[in-house]
Amino acid sequence: MLNSLFINFCILATFLYISGWLTQRYALSMDTPSLKVKIYAGILFGLIGQIMMLHSFPIDMNLTADLRHLVMMVAAIYFGWIPAIISGLLIGFGRMVIFGVSISSVIIGSGMLLIAVISGWISTTRLDRMTKMQIMNAGSMVIHLLVILTNMTDHERAFIFFITQLVVSTIAAALLCLLTEHTHAANKLLLQINTPAAPGDMTNLSHLKQFEQRLSERFLEAQHFGERLGLIIVDIDHFKKINDTYGHEAGDAVLLQLGNVMKEHARSFDEVSRSGGDEFTVLVPEATPIEMTAIAERIREAVEKHTFLLHSGTKLHLTVSVGVAVHPDTMMARQAIELLEQADQELYRAKNTGRNKVCIAPGLQPPNFGVPLQ
Repeated sequence: MLNSLFINFCILATFLYISGWLTQRYALSMDTPSLKVKIYAGILFGLIGQIMMLHSFPIDMNLTADLRHLVMMVAAIYFGWIPAIISGLLIGFGRMVIFGVSISSVIIGSGMLLIAVISGWISTTRLDRMTKMQIMNAGSMVIHLLVILTNMTDHERAFIFFITQLVVSTIAAALLCLLTEHTHAANKLLLQINTPAAPGDMTNLSHLKQFEQRLSERFLEAQHFGERLGLIIVDIDHFKKINDTYGHEAGDAVLLQLGNVMKEHARSFDEVSRSGGDEFTVLVPEATPIEMTAIAERIREAVEKHTFLLHSGTKLHLTVSVGVAVHPDTMMARQAIELLEQADQELYRAKNTGRNKVCIAPGLQPPNFGVPLQ
């Protein structure tokens, strides 16, 4: 049994590697997949499910089980309900082709399709991906139990068979989710690395057009997966005085150093952009309002403590005002522009109520970090 399980895990790991390579090679989006990508993904997942059927693991001398339902769950979580249904149809049909058409095959095939439908529905909920995976797996196991009881008259033996499959499937689902998350995160980081910065922008950050495109993409991703998306807008307090007093070259030096400070104190996978003038933005995926507040406050405090060095040798200390919004916690935004507008409103509220502070949309009660949070 252990040898068969090892083979199953190797197949799943190989499948994830190939999927990740295809995503990188052809620049496929797992965040906002097109209908064509969803169809291809469904076919690919369905074929992998059939391979899993052919490499089942033994429970006893006459009973075997497999992990084919896991690939439908991955299809649902990362690509949506369409590829989940397609893979479920292919797996169910493949069961009848491989093992012959019988009442048992029809029942099992129907069970696979039902698992695909349930997984597709769960994929639309606002849960994190690991939770979705475990709920899908639990639902799949309930369907498996019903199928087992339908096809087996020895209920004691059926119970032992079910418990064994439940334990193996639960562990495999957790490992598969971790591996998939790692592959997904690696592809996103690679895409960010390969995306060129704004030509001629001294901060080496994304410019306004790139920021708007990424905001739109990340917002669609958050909607697709039912996840949070946070936006931080940072604006330098009294920046005009720096340009008027020391010149625009000094202002450029300040902007460059501020960009570095923000990148250093944001999370490694947050996306820092210069959206124009002395205004910077940070796209923060999958963060709670309290975590968003902590990130924004960390940036504000780091800027306040930083010594900005001009080419002339002059040292400056400056502050920033920060506005924060979080979808869907501070607003159930229908479009990305609504999230941007709310964060912008909070920025101006910070400016109008004393500057050098973080303001979050009303209704949240973040902890006190030593700076008044309006």
